[in-house]
Amino acid sequence: MPTSASGRWPAARARASPFSRALAGLGEQGILRAIRPYLSPAKGDLLVGAREDDDAAVWRSPGGALVATVDTMVEGRDFRLDWPGFGFRLLGRRLMSVNLSDLAAMGADPSHALVSLALTPRLDRDDLRALYRGIADRARSARCTVAGGDVSATSGPLVLTVALFGHLPDGRRPLTRRGARAGWTVAVTGVLGRAAAGLRLLLEGRRPRTAAERRWVRALFDPQPRLLAARQLQAAGVRVAGDISDGIYRELQRIAEPAGLGVLVDADRLPLDADLRREGKRAWTQGLIESEDYELVCAAPARVIATAQRRLWSGSRLSLTPIGSLTAAPGIRVRSQGATVSIPQSRAGYDHFG
Repeated sequence: MPTSASGRWPAARARASPFSRALAGLGEQGILRAIRPYLSPAKGDLLVGAREDDDAAVWRSPGGALVATVDTMVEGRDFRLDWPGFGFRLLGRRLMSVNLSDLAAMGADPSHALVSLALTPRLDRDDLRALYRGIADRARSARCTVAGGDVSATSGPLVLTVALFGHLPDGRRPLTRRGARAGWTVAVTGVLGRAAAGLRLLLEGRRPRTAAERRWVRALFDPQPRLLAARQLQAAGVRVAGDISDGIYRELQRIAEPAGLGVLVDADRLPLDADLRREGKRAWTQGLIESEDYELVCAAPARVIATAQRRLWSGSRLSLTPIGSLTAAPGIRVRSQGATVSIPQSRAGYDHFG
């Protein structure tokens, strides 16, 4: 399952072991292909499994389908405690949010969480309490319990994992990446590019000084999982969707390629943060290629997207912006100011082992 990753800088890669470098050469998709034969196929009670390359597993229960996902955050790779304004309470909120976003991508309601922590013995107990306050904050807002977990010791770095369980009531179908059709409209919720801009600012060693920069860093530190938006998409008839924690490009790949399709993206329609758009005509690359937004991208016939737009705006004042369409020709192409370009896969989106 795709996971969130922030704080990706060369120093972290330079410290990788020879085994990690071997995985880096294989790439994330190569690793998934290598382990896929050992994963259970979707059959019987298992409706969606890891072989299907969706954001969470789904299995049938007497009261409806159950949904599960797991996500790990590693200090130095996924977060840095020396980021200005970042602390353990925000870390706890973010830890829960990245998992809740996976459930939103499936259109599921959260139920219970298990938290597994590998902590350094020198960690201050007040920091531990703050971490759990953040976990509890986000769980409470999502009407989810923190049901248990595990704690282990490590010499470092910190490793934080949440296994999150949710459910789909009888009659509600899961959102998945399967079933896309040529000619369908592709649309995305919310505003793009803020979290990536915040990450870039922090990696440059700068503190946020303007209102726009504070907005960007806040989007990185405290993403908002689109649980309600997912239910509204389902109610409108959307069946194909995913979250864009690894960037829209990667998610569009995961939707289009299994169906043998491509995508034509209209860069001028990407709902970029207004301050980012002022950076110039190629500012769209931040919204399309960079990650960490935790918005939802979906594909459906144009009339379904129009219905979903009205539902999201009336129900939560959240925008749903059409950004392109699925095409019979494979590959992801971008049209901007009259010119059409293709983006090499190696340059687009985040890959944990790229």
